[in-house]
Parts: sequence; structure tokens; C-alpha cells
Amino acid sequence: MTSKCPFGGDATAPVFDADYFADPYTRYEQLREAGPVHQVWLPEGMPAWLVTRYDLVGELLKDKRLVRNREHANESYQNELLPQAVREGNLHMEDGALHTRLRRFMNFAFTPKRIDALRPRMSKVADELLEAFATAGGGDLMTAFAEPMPIAIIVDILGIPADMHGDFHTWSDMIMCGVLEDAHQAGRNLIEYTHQLIERKRAEPLDDLLSHWVHGKDEEGNGLNDNEIVGMTFFLLLGGYVTTFGSFGTAVLGLLAQPEKAAQLRANPDLLPEAVEEFLRWDGSAQNSMRRFAIEEMEIAGVRIPKGDTVILSLGSANRDPRHFPDPDVLDFEREDKQHWTFGRGPHHCPAKELARIELQIMIGKLLERFPDLSLAVPAESIEWRPNYIFRAPRTLPVSLRP
Repeated sequence: MTSKCPFGGDATAPVFDADYFADPYTRYEQLREAGPVHQVWLPEGMPAWLVTRYDLVGELLKDKRLVRNREHANESYQNELLPQAVREGNLHMEDGALHTRLRRFMNFAFTPKRIDALRPRMSKVADELLEAFATAGGGDLMTAFAEPMPIAIIVDILGIPADMHGDFHTWSDMIMCGVLEDAHQAGRNLIEYTHQLIERKRAEPLDDLLSHWVHGKDEEGNGLNDNEIVGMTFFLLLGGYVTTFGSFGTAVLGLLAQPEKAAQLRANPDLLPEAVEEFLRWDGSAQNSMRRFAIEEMEIAGVRIPKGDTVILSLGSANRDPRHFPDPDVLDFEREDKQHWTFGRGPHHCPAKELARIELQIMIGKLLERFPDLSLAVPAESIEWRPNYIFRAPRTLPVSLRP
């Protein structure tokens, strides 16, 4: 059995077009109802299989026949956005024993004790950024708050010296926009920058994640090489930053469109943890999984997937699947089942998911407390979205602080 995309009848149909970036959920609904698996054409210029339904996505996130290492891809795989030096040692692009070893090094920074110790710092950064925003009289909430907040925390976790702060916003923006030349240039800049950080930590180690990567050893007495540290740094800088700021942007848009929801959280701030889980399900930043490759011919919901083919698991579509979630398009903070796939599942689940949850709780809570009359300064339909099918985020979020 084969499945063709319902838009135009073949895999060349533009599933990930401007309409999709503005509203992916209408497209997801059409895809889900047409079938659970579809051939699509990715913006990078290659075919892929897109899986859209909740139960199936959940199963495949754990399926060992689908791997992340591009060595298993067939000849249709091309136009890689990231330079080879960033892919090598990147936790999200390796499998098996190597992935397990890299994850152990990453987990050093994300124990419950270390994450809990970051709460005062998160609150302080949020207060400072929002105070500056108030002084400015409003403006673009993404630039003023959503972007610098997670960057500041990641910089602290990595232990980046104050005199070596890189241009993370520009680099991630160049990579997210999907232009091959820009993404490669951003990757090269990040590689050069990370090598400089490695040399600093080699000479001046501290109690931080980068120092642990440079000097630490695993149970077998083996450490990370420089390429692995580059890949791990890239993974954390991009993944830890993009997921948080994108999910914050979509959450705020949801609150501004439904002021009764904002009032509910102001009246009951203890509901914030539940609200964040619902925001992540309803319109989380992570819309589609990174590419996976079939290591053998397999069947997905009756559709034959040849060995080496690319498979994309649509997390955003799964999170709105009515087969699993009653009234999936409704933002309901008291929803009983909030088990979304935004952070993935299985070996490649997000190692920093608890950090992201706490960041979002603090950011949303303090924003609502600080600005009771917050409103969108432009029509909602004029909001521009970043043209990225993996991570969803508004380019800007202009707001007014007073009626």
C-alpha cells in the first residue's frame, strides 16, 4: 500500500508552504483525515514520509528501526542544512551506544537539584528583562523577553564567560530560516566560537557544563573529543533556546486571543504548571521531529517504507489528534490527559524538558503579573511566522502594556 499527499496528489505538493507556517493545524487536520502516513516534499528539497496521528507517532518515537544518523539515509537525502562538524557528536543526530554516552555527559547539567538551583536566577533575569520592557513602554516581546531569557540561562549552564558571549540569536535565526548558505555560515561561526570556548575551559575550568565536557570522563575513563563538544554545544544552544522562546510566543498569543484564560491564570497562579503542559500540547514550538531514517524496509500503518527513506513524525499534528484528545483545538488548562509529544519520547526525548517547563512557568507567570493590561498591538492575522517546519515561532510579537 502507498499513501500520497492529499494536496495535489503527489509528494511534490507544497505541504510546508506559507499557509502552513501561519496555521499548521488546518493542514494537519486535512492530513490526519486523509490518512496516517503521507509522502511529502521537504523544504530542503527531498522526499519524506510524514506520520500524523497520535498513537502512531508515539510508537515510532521509540521504534529502533528509525534512526537519526544520516549514514543510514538513501540517495534521496541531500541539502543538509548543517556543516558536518556540527552534526558529528550532536546528541540529536546519533544513535545507540554513542548516543547513550553523549546523553550521560549532557545529563550532568539537568539533574533535578541543578535545575531547581536555577530558579532564583531565572526569576531575576525575568524581572530585569520585564522591567526594561516596561521602561521602554512595550514593543516586540520576542526580542525583549522571549529570546534573551532562555539564552541567558543556557549561557549560565554552559559557563560561558561574560567576555565571550556569542551572537546566538543571529546564528539560530539563520539556521531556523532554512536558507542553505546562511545556515552553513551560521554553523561555521558557531564551530569557530565553540573551539575558542573549549580552549578557555581547558585553561580555566569551573563548575559548569562546558568544563565538565572538556575535562570529564565517563565510567570507562573516556572523555569527549573537540568535535563532540562542538556538536553538544550546538544541540544545547539551538534546542534549548528555540523550543522555549517559540513555545512562549505561541502561549502568549493564545492568552491574548483568549483573555479569559489569562484571567484564569492571574486568579490562580498555582495552575501554571498545568497550563504550561496544555500550551505545549496546544501549540508547542516543536512541530515535527528531526529526520529519521529507516534502517530496513518497514511498514507503517500499511504503508511500505523502503530502507533508507526519510520519516518525519508530526508532533504538532499528533498533539491535536481528536482520536486521543477530546476537543483538541480547545485550550483547556484543566484537561485530564495532557500527554503530548512536544518533547519527544524514547531515546531522543529532550534532556532539558524540565528546564524548559520551569522557564515557561516563570516567564508566563511574571508576564501576567507584571502587565495586567497586556494586549496585542497589531491584528493577530498580521503576525509573521518563521518559515521552519520543525520549530514554530512568531518572528515578532508587538504588544501594548496599557489599554
